[in-house]
Amino acid sequence: MPKKQSLALFVCSLVPWTVGNGLLPLLPVYATQLGADPRTAGNYLAFSYVAIAFGAISAGWISDGFQRRKIPLIIVSMAGIPVCWLMGRAGSILALSVLTALFWFSGGVGLGLIGILTGLSASQDERGKVFGILSLTGGLGGLVGGLASGIIVDRWGFQTLFTILTFFITCWPISGIFLSEKKTERIDKQDEPAKRKSALGRDFYLLLTASLMVTISGFVIVLGRSLLMNDLDFSATEISITGAVSGIIAMPLPLLMGWLSDRTGRKVYLFLGYGLSIASLFILAMSASFWCFLIASALQAIFMGVNGTIGNALATDMLPQESLGRGLALLSAASSIGGVFGFAGAGYTLQSFGVLPTFVISMSLPVIAIILLSFMKVRAKG
Repeated sequence: MPKKQSLALFVCSLVPWTVGNGLLPLLPVYATQLGADPRTAGNYLAFSYVAIAFGAISAGWISDGFQRRKIPLIIVSMAGIPVCWLMGRAGSILALSVLTALFWFSGGVGLGLIGILTGLSASQDERGKVFGILSLTGGLGGLVGGLASGIIVDRWGFQTLFTILTFFITCWPISGIFLSEKKTERIDKQDEPAKRKSALGRDFYLLLTASLMVTISGFVIVLGRSLLMNDLDFSATEISITGAVSGIIAMPLPLLMGWLSDRTGRKVYLFLGYGLSIASLFILAMSASFWCFLIASALQAIFMGVNGTIGNALATDMLPQESLGRGLALLSAASSIGGVFGFAGAGYTLQSFGVLPTFVISMSLPVIAIILLSFMKVRAKG
């Protein structure tokens, strides 16, 4: 892949991940300031992830239907600018929910298109490495966004935070201008139904379901950590720093595993990542100190990064090019749908049953993912 394309994709991914990772640990706190209880906060975040799931699915439809990714990416990134500004002026949980959904939808479309452009641009022997490099944006974005957002909120409040983020988001459409787009053949409309029906296959759907299971557990950790730390009187800075530091600790590992997966196969690293999710939930269930929260968050950042990096590379290996946009969009949507079930389920169980039962129940999900992955018979596309 040309260096210019790699750099443009990196920056395009870094901006939304910085904003998203900076906001996500604090959104439950923002919601409680507007009157939300834990269940309402969980439903609020779940609703936003319904929107990001629709955005990711829309990215696949746009990619395969129009065979265009660059211009739609620039459009949706520009649309997010005024929405971000309005989020800082929300006067109720309802207004915040609607604005967050719109903002997350634009992020879902944008990140979905970035993933598709990456898959189309990378050759088979470098996909793990390229997706691994792109995964660095999650950790780096978490570091920058997490360190800055908590400090800004503690000193100047949420309105100032959203104003600063509004100006920062302008870098997203600007970086999109420098992307190059590889042309792909349009599917003949008469052949399209038959091709689409058989294009993805059993192995892909096993991977998709396993990714969904482990992602749900990841978002249980995100909401549980924020609400638990808030209940223990940790400051917004401490909550956001936990996510930021854990991101920088985890950042090199998805890249390393992606590079190794190009040479030794991908499934073993997915097994490892799924195992780390169980460890993260166990530690979080016992957490009461800042360092315990930090360790649990670092493990969560690692397995979420591995799931995205190796999962996308493995899907790109398996899928034919004409269905790549749809397949990667579905995989991206699975992460968002995981947010829906993870946030809504965690909000309900935390309020109804408490911390320990919530995390114990969640541990069963990566176990299911491991079982599903064991049934996969990976076949790279020709």
